Amino acid sequence: MELAAPSASGARPRGAGDVDSLIDRPRLTALQIRICIACALVLFCDGYDLQALALAVPSMSSELGIPASSFGTALSASLFGMAIGGALFAPLGDRIGRKPMLVLAMLLVGGSTLAALIHVSTAWITFCRLLTGIGMAMAGVNAATLSGEYAPARWRFFIMTVLTCFVPFGAFSAAMMAPQVIDLLGWRGVFFVGGFLPLAVAVVVALSAAESLKWLLLERPGDARIARIAARLSPDTDPDRLAIERPETSERRSVLGLLSRAHRVRTLVLWLSAASGAFSLYLMMSWLPTVLRDAGWTIEQALRGTAAVQLGGIIGSLLMAWMIDRRRLLQGLLCGYGAALFALLAIGLLPGGVASWQFLLMLVGSGTSGMQALWIAIAVVLFPPDLRATSAGWLNCMSRVGAVAAPVAGGAALAAGIAARPMLLSMLIPIGASTIAIVLARRHFVPPGSGSDSGEANTGGCGS
Repeated sequence: MELAAPSASGARPRGAGDVDSLIDRPRLTALQIRICIACALVLFCDGYDLQALALAVPSMSSELGIPASSFGTALSASLFGMAIGGALFAPLGDRIGRKPMLVLAMLLVGGSTLAALIHVSTAWITFCRLLTGIGMAMAGVNAATLSGEYAPARWRFFIMTVLTCFVPFGAFSAAMMAPQVIDLLGWRGVFFVGGFLPLAVAVVVALSAAESLKWLLLERPGDARIARIAARLSPDTDPDRLAIERPETSERRSVLGLLSRAHRVRTLVLWLSAASGAFSLYLMMSWLPTVLRDAGWTIEQALRGTAAVQLGGIIGSLLMAWMIDRRRLLQGLLCGYGAALFALLAIGLLPGGVASWQFLLMLVGSGTSGMQALWIAIAVVLFPPDLRATSAGWLNCMSRVGAVAAPVAGGAALAAGIAARPMLLSMLIPIGASTIAIVLARRHFVPPGSGSDSGEANTGGCGS
């Protein structure tokens, strides 16, 4: 995105149209903090509602007399909806603005979650979850875009990583609250919270967030909001001198560029890792409460076990982001997958004690939930600029393939009578395959232009 040209001295004067310098101030303004908080709440709701149905299934199955395996399609519906929402509806934020899309998304998520209680049947719940998934994709994409457009450059990766963690934090909170909510209100209480919370967040976004300043300058020049937002960012800025050039239209690169000889191995390994990681993560998110309950755990213990996976994802994503920031991309990947493989092997060898398994499930989460939070950023870093958008889009597509397949496969396994231990051990196959592929293709995990000729840069000496 090209901005106003610099002055003859090479420095851009304040208020002379440099939107980035207006945002990249040494300290975050109150407006930027409010926007980050609003986006964090949106992503928290995404995480909560993504986990909600899986937490309710054991109680729903017992009360309604419906086999738990019958909810496999409903559990996949929200993930399929996210694929539709991300491709068809989330980009509307480029036309009508980020803020209205966030409000609409939260209304859709909240409304469809509450609507699932109108008529309790697997078909109706499946339809409602499809709408919920569409809303979650609209919310997630536009929350990431809005927060990124207000985050200072030097803090952007850290802020985006922290905000991304609010998705597993929302799922973690859902699992931690679920026992008390179910005791008080029954399984419907999970949907009440998952419905009313996004509606409240929609009000918070409408009242406290601001539209993207860059979007306004591009799409609504002369809008009165530009002056108000600029004054909140820096009172001494002349809003009439703020300008931003419309980016030149560039030719969209085909997926064939990702599969060219230079990038083919890296692309295929990334697709494999994203799809297998999503399959493993959503297999646990969808069926872990049910299989642990069937293994003899109490409802509360089973829900706490699900929370452990998400807690591990939060810790894992932050640790791996820290390693990647310090040019240890390959080590970060192998540490994440190594922790998951170790924990899965221990689950196969150790007795199924609640305390030991909860710790091991946390380690599994660090290598599954933690990795999924970072794959898009990794897919962008590993490719040259003209292929980054294409890489991120196709990796997201492959991730959704694995995510949608997981609840259906888990439901079939549950219907076949497969117990918790073998179901968890089955994840050794996709995670192990990804780990082996990354090790064999390790020289391809060096970002272009990072001094990779020495085999040292960004891989800590493991890149050659």
